[in-house]
Amino acid sequence: MPPEKKGQFPEPGSRQLEHEFDIPSSIVLRGSVSLRQLRDRVQAVVKELDRLRDRNRKLAKQISDLESAPSQTSKTANLTFEEDREQLLKKVNSFIKTIDNYLSINEERTD
Repeated sequence: MPPEKKGQFPEPGSRQLEHEFDIPSSIVLRGSVSLRQLRDRVQAVVKELDRLRDRNRKLAKQISDLESAPSQTSKTANLTFEEDREQLLKKVNSFIKTIDNYLSINEERTD
């Protein structure tokens, strides 16, 4: 731009204005594709942040529940089983018998 025209804006409709602000359509298309991709990425990040915040709230509640539960001072482990006591005893005895059988077979082979 010539020095005497610095700071002056071209007249609307003049050829100079059209020339200075013409943008090739390929640049516009690439720009709109890039903007669309950026928008999609931002939406994905927002969705992930919402998921993580929800998970964080659930974990904070779990921690709060655990901290407010009465603490156990017992040094013994409390085990719970789905079967009733009799079924559990039968199972354990069955395992013991099976192990005894394997041990006796093994002893016979070594003799």
